Amino acid sequence: MVQNSSRRPETPTAGLLQTFAASLLALLLGLAVIVLATDGGHAFTTEALRRGQVARTPQRLPDFRLRDRADQPAMLRQLLARDGRVQIVDFVYTRCQTVCSVLGSVYQRLQQQLLERGLQDQVGLLTISFDPANDNAAALQDYAARLRMDPVAWQIVTLANVADRRRLLDAFGIMVVPAPLGEFEHNAALHIIAADGRLVRIVDYEAINQVIDIALATSR
Repeated sequence: MVQNSSRRPETPTAGLLQTFAASLLALLLGLAVIVLATDGGHAFTTEALRRGQVARTPQRLPDFRLRDRADQPAMLRQLLARDGRVQIVDFVYTRCQTVCSVLGSVYQRLQQQLLERGLQDQVGLLTISFDPANDNAAALQDYAARLRMDPVAWQIVTLANVADRRRLLDAFGIMVVPAPLGEFEHNAALHIIAADGRLVRIVDYEAINQVIDIALATSR
């Protein structure tokens, strides 16, 4: 008599079940971490995450000592309150030949837009140098002349104390890495700050045609 050689599939062993359960748990935990770290999946970079957080919840900025191109001292909050306009702020060092040059061109175009639209009384441009060791009043004046800054629309100041640089950059989410010859590599964006000292939006510097309207909207 021919015996039936077919067998039923073996059931998974307890070890396989444990391995599967552990793998599934690890996957679920990994997904949970990704969701939390990316703001519910809406952001997949630190920069995008910070921009989303600021847009939803404007952040009160710490105060900093500054000096203008006439070498006059001012506190950041004092400067903002006295001016009264919403400000579009960028960060540079005047010896920079890379991203700072791009930002300079962007601000020249924004200055032109503000003046042509007659919005210079509502929106201001503010450039802050994070290199006070080199960017003294004379350097700021030279930078302003090279970029044809109109003080009605565009101001430049420098951080007064180099010891405050890390705190300033962290407050705005600027990453700076020392480069050869005493220079710096850094990221760039346009920071919209209300007159009361709140950081309300962070916008990509390529959004030249939208940023003024975004600034106006945040001021209302």
